Amino acid sequence: MASQEDRRNAPRSPIQDTLFIESVSSSQISMVEPARANAINASSTGLQVELDFAVLEDAEIALWINGDSGERTLISGIVRWIQSTERESYLVGIELDDASGPAIASWLEGIH
Repeated sequence: MASQEDRRNAPRSPIQDTLFIESVSSSQISMVEPARANAINASSTGLQVELDFAVLEDAEIALWINGDSGERTLISGIVRWIQSTERESYLVGIELDDASGPAIASWLEGIH
């Protein structure tokens, strides 16, 4: 099985920012409660976040990015992997959908 690094389509940039989850849904569960995600790294095609709760692989997830000027941009994708941490949280790898590419690229430019 390929490592997470080997499966990436684009290089990741380390970041530290808080995103806000709009929704998580799959065939088994849906969640629309306010929740936060701590961004760990991101690229134009994917995002790694840390969550306080587990999500299912293949779940659809939508997150808000808060820009410096106060605007909010919605990005979305599919959960590709989840890994528990020693801090009782979960690292989650998200493959972003094509429509989220420009928004994530703009966000990454703004924080670097």
